[in-house]
Amino acid sequence: MNPNNLKKPVLAAAILALLSGCDNRSASTASSPPAETAAAAPAAQARQVCYRQVLGRDTTLVRLNISGAAVTGELAVLPAQKDRARGPFRGTLAGQQIVADWQRAGEGQTQVHEVTFTLTGDSLRWREGARTEKGGKWVLANPTQGYEYVLGKVDCAPQP
Repeated sequence: MNPNNLKKPVLAAAILALLSGCDNRSASTASSPPAETAAAAPAAQARQVCYRQVLGRDTTLVRLNISGAAVTGELAVLPAQKDRARGPFRGTLAGQQIVADWQRAGEGQTQVHEVTFTLTGDSLRWREGARTEKGGKWVLANPTQGYEYVLGKVDCAPQP
């Protein structure tokens, strides 16, 4: 047998092995981005938005974490003198309205308050007023009356 004839099949087999190795790497590289994109997609859809109102020495802060229709966050009402209240909330976004249950902690008590936030451009609005207890949570006695908070959008400060 001619030695040159043996070299050709060996060389062809080596080239095929290299090419099939490259094909496997391309296939795995091609499949990696969709998996990474799929994993990143929910994170890309989730967004955090913060709002603040400062009137004199009184500050009100809201941090929203929005993921689809689910909303969680923190609401802090911090008047300079007294009656501070803060706590987490969980609710649902429908259109530009968020209806949430706020775990309001203040004045030595924790109570569930229903809060309705309205997103309007770069502001967040919600009302506070006389409340009555219904079904284990405090709801506004008259949702169209009372004080209306108007918070402007701000950069979110890093959380510790």
